[in-house]
Amino acid sequence: MDSKLIQKFYRGECTPEEFAAVLEWFEKEKLNSSQEQAINRFWQEAENEKRNKEFAQDAAGILNNINKVIDGQQDGLGCPLSITEEENVHTLKTDQRTWLLKAVAAVVLPICFLWLFTNYFSNTNKQKIVSRLITKEAVLGTRETISLEDGSKIILNAGSKISYQEPFSTYKREITLSGEAFFEVAKDSLRPFIVRTSNITTQALGTSFNIKYHSKENNISVALATGSVKIKEEAKEGSNQIARLEPGQQLVYERVDHTYQVEAYDSNEVLAWREGILYFKKAKLSQVIEKLKSWYGVEIEIKGKVSSNDKEKLYTGVYDNQSLDDVLEGISFVKDFTYTKNGNKLILKFN
Repeated sequence: MDSKLIQKFYRGECTPEEFAAVLEWFEKEKLNSSQEQAINRFWQEAENEKRNKEFAQDAAGILNNINKVIDGQQDGLGCPLSITEEENVHTLKTDQRTWLLKAVAAVVLPICFLWLFTNYFSNTNKQKIVSRLITKEAVLGTRETISLEDGSKIILNAGSKISYQEPFSTYKREITLSGEAFFEVAKDSLRPFIVRTSNITTQALGTSFNIKYHSKENNISVALATGSVKIKEEAKEGSNQIARLEPGQQLVYERVDHTYQVEAYDSNEVLAWREGILYFKKAKLSQVIEKLKSWYGVEIEIKGKVSSNDKEKLYTGVYDNQSLDDVLEGISFVKDFTYTKNGNKLILKFN
């Protein structure tokens, strides 16, 4: 057996194939005195390197017990040796040394092998896993469903984007959101699921909820469908929990003045978009236009003079997976405009 391979074995540097070869050699080979001394030295050197405190302490204890028996201080049961004749002592020591090294090979070394394999190779593999930033986006006019490695699912609304590290860390699962998304979180008691939106964080373990946040808007809304979430406000001096929601509750946070309120929400208004349902509830003209842009991925140009009445007139309507023409027909009747389409461009004409 190559002495360098033995040294690698005790330092935890062997490949799995090399580990198997060393163990097989220990089980089959009858060691001479010089080999025994060399192996003893290799083990001591490995212990001195202290690559792992726990393993080093175990190695030191094992060697100490072996040396005591070999030096005749005690037998294998911890009793003092009674043989006094020098040649018999020498013979006994040699026999004991051989027997103990075989015991090490049969019992201790497999334990060391398992320890090194589960710790060294698992740590090595972890070091080889490179975390990378993943970004997913639903472009205007589309909705995207994203499955995460932990079993969670995210539905992105049109014009929305998330980013996260893959794989997640060992102690948390963190997502950054811009836009609107519905989260179905897989349970993992050891890794809370955290969504960051501006200076608000929403944390859950296993639950489902909707978050809407656009950088151009003042409001951030978090609506809970199932389970439980806690919401924190992040500041320079630290984080502060501001709410813990129950199913059917929604938190609306004002970013400018840092105020918020918790209230019940209309599930059709907040969650219907996941099923392709376009929902307007008392929406102003500007809100209708922005939603049409995002939902259908179109550019909208307004021509003519829009009266203050048309601007402020509120519109309510529900469209279940309907075409843009169907939606425009209903809205134009209430808002009093005509429209034309030219490719991806929509022109609304007010009289």
